[in-house]
Amino acid sequence: MPSWSPCSMADVLALTGGDPLVRGVRGGSRGPAWRSASGRAVALTGYDAVHDGQGRVRSLLALGPPDETPALVLAVRDRLPDGIRVIVPRGTPLAMAEPTGWHFRAAFGAPPPQPWEAAAGWEEDEEAITELLTLVSPATSAWPGDAKVRRWAGIREDGRLLACLADTTAVAGVGHISAIAVHTDARGRALGPSITAWAMRRMLAAGADVVTLGVYADNAVALRMYDRLGFTVDRAMTSGIVKENA
Repeated sequence: MPSWSPCSMADVLALTGGDPLVRGVRGGSRGPAWRSASGRAVALTGYDAVHDGQGRVRSLLALGPPDETPALVLAVRDRLPDGIRVIVPRGTPLAMAEPTGWHFRAAFGAPPPQPWEAAAGWEEDEEAITELLTLVSPATSAWPGDAKVRRWAGIREDGRLLACLADTTAVAGVGHISAIAVHTDARGRALGPSITAWAMRRMLAAGADVVTLGVYADNAVALRMYDRLGFTVDRAMTSGIVKENA
C-alpha cells in the first residue's frame, strides 16, 4: 500500500478540521492535494492570481506531524514545478534552501477599538501607496497592480497618506490582510493597529468568520500588536525550497 494518495480539497478540509490556513490558500480548490496513508499529514497547492484568470502553482503547503510530513512532501515534489516553495510547520525535519521563518495568525472576532479607526478608509491612490511601500516596506508581499489585491485601505492626515493595508482575501469567509505599512514620520501613533482593526471589522461585517495574515518571525513588534488585536491563532511556519538531495 502506498504511503500517500491524491485527495480532494474537501478531504483536506475534513482532515484538518477546516483549518483557516487551509481554507484561505489561494485557489486551493483548483489544485492537486495529497494525504498520507494515515491521514495525519496533508499537502496542497496554492496558486498565484493573474489577470487572465489562469493560475500557476506558487507553493506547496504541508501540514502534519514531523514523522510523516517530510515523506509526503518528498513523495509529491516531482509533480510540481522546479524550485517550488514549500511551507511546513517550523521544526519539520526537511532540508531547505532559502528558509524563511514566519507566523500564520488568525482572529475569529472583532478587535478592541483603536484610536485612528475613524480616519481609515478605502484608498484608491495607487501612486501614493507605491510611494509609501517603497519608502518603508520595499520587501512587501503585495503592491498596487497585483492581481491578488482586492482593494487597499489607507489612513490620511491633512491629505497625506500615512498608513496603508492590502485586502488580499482570496476565499469567501476568510479575510486576509497584507502589506501593512506606516510612514516613518508617523510611527508610535497606533496607526498600524488602527488600520488593521478597521479592515478586520469590514471583513467580518462582510461575512468572514476569520481574518488571517502572515508576519515574519523576527517582527516582534508586529506579533505583539496582533496579540492585542485578538489574533489568537499563532502558528510558526517555515517556507523554503526543498534541497535536491533531501
